[in-house]
Amino acid sequence: TGFWHGNIKPGEEWGLELEETTMAEMLQRNGYRTHGVGKWHCGMYTWQHTPLHRGFDSFFGLYLGSQDYFDHDRMKSLDLRMNYRSPNGSVVDQVRGDLKGRYNTDMFTERAVSIISSHDHSRPLFLYLAYTAPHSPFQATKSDLKRYSGHMTATPFQSGASLRRRTYATMVSVMDRGIGEVVSALKQQNLSDNTIIVFLSDNGAMFGGPGSNYPLRGGKQSLFEGGVRGVAVVNSPLLKTTGYVNTNLHHVTDWYVTFQTLARDYTEQVNIENLQL
Repeated sequence: TGFWHGNIKPGEEWGLELEETTMAEMLQRNGYRTHGVGKWHCGMYTWQHTPLHRGFDSFFGLYLGSQDYFDHDRMKSLDLRMNYRSPNGSVVDQVRGDLKGRYNTDMFTERAVSIISSHDHSRPLFLYLAYTAPHSPFQATKSDLKRYSGHMTATPFQSGASLRRRTYATMVSVMDRGIGEVVSALKQQNLSDNTIIVFLSDNGAMFGGPGSNYPLRGGKQSLFEGGVRGVAVVNSPLLKTTGYVNTNLHHVTDWYVTFQTLARDYTEQVNIENLQL
């Protein structure tokens, strides 16, 4: 999750340094309503490291990097919460044990659609939607497994591997379905003509897992292209040029200065080497 030496494990007392400015903080100071949905994974060992203290008006999801898709726990501890500010400005932290049994990809989609549907059009919107899918554990509902991977039959000699592959494909399909619902909500609210959608991954598929990085070598946690080269899609009617593939070298840090430029924010120069995309 953007840390060069690893990611935050349960119980570890560290996080994204507080002197760093997040994209949400930068956009919030420029008048954007900012909402986070899904995975946080930038620190939780003090309240100052949590989303509402890092630029978000609200947050619904998990503080760590992965969880059981139905029980919403990590190492037998529930990690699903709704955060927002009360009328007096204090942070409200609701641990949502009442949602146990709901598939988290669907819940994150529902929350994102709700945010879009209730958005005040007089202010710009920044929605950070970080699905955990298709991160392990590989889980899906029985109905979606039948709907999305019924054509992928298990082989006699690799039934376990085939089931995992079917589940993985279903997880991606359910996420894709959710993204479609988010795009539809933007259109229904007449927001799509003034919206930039960025879809990207943080790394390649796990080497030896049900995903595939072919024809690239290696996978997640390696320095080969299969691990560090991700796919991104940018969609917007505001783009001057569309319908092409950009194969230039870019880095995740480039997104900050890109959105800073789009927001016309000139209050700081980020102390990193980056490129305005």
